[in-house]
Amino acid sequence: MASEFAKCVFCEMTTLTRGHHIIPKSKGGTTIVPTCETCESFIHKTWTHNELRDVYNNVEIIVENEKFQKFLKWRWKQPATAVFKSSLGKMRDKNKYH
Repeated sequence: MASEFAKCVFCEMTTLTRGHHIIPKSKGGTTIVPTCETCESFIHKTWTHNELRDVYNNVEIIVENEKFQKFLKWRWKQPATAVFKSSLGKMRDKNKYH
């Protein structure tokens, strides 16, 4: 899915989005949803591929998560066109495949 202006399924802001596998493709995921780069970056900073496959494997579970709710409160204060990239969280394993 190429980048296009659409509503991000996570923050619900209309902005530049791209296809994001809810469950990482490397873990067998096939469902792709429009996601802004800021939300995608936060998701991959926060959870490993295995956690996304085993626990946080749909939009509703991710959006209802306490960490994501805190992130959303911050995100909604930013311009829709702003793009923020996060580095890996201190508690998250640097190997993206674990």
